[in-house]
Amino acid sequence: MGIVLAGVSVYVLLTVSLLAPRTVAKLLGLGLFAAWVALLIAFFWAGLSYVYWSCPRCGKAFHYKSFFLGRWSNPFARRCLHCSLPKWADSDPDPTLKHELDPFRTDPILKLGDS
Repeated sequence: MGIVLAGVSVYVLLTVSLLAPRTVAKLLGLGLFAAWVALLIAFFWAGLSYVYWSCPRCGKAFHYKSFFLGRWSNPFARRCLHCSLPKWADSDPDPTLKHELDPFRTDPILKLGDS
């Protein structure tokens, strides 16, 4: 939501800079360019953090999997590509699998701890 609001504010400042005097417009243009670069970095950071979001059960990337010959990224995956945990699961349907994947991992917030 913050990225969208920042994009709208950059658009509003762009229209203001077109109506401003030339010296003010140059300063606004430099500020808009800096804001655009920051917005672009934030957009890519949000995308990468979504792709590499870690699964609460296995701790690996939920939407991304590496193979011997390539990589697989599915941003619309309904299950973890590694352990098949459902995307919006309130509790772990198979807590014994979590213990087998990583016996030292506990998640008390999501109640996915050892059973």
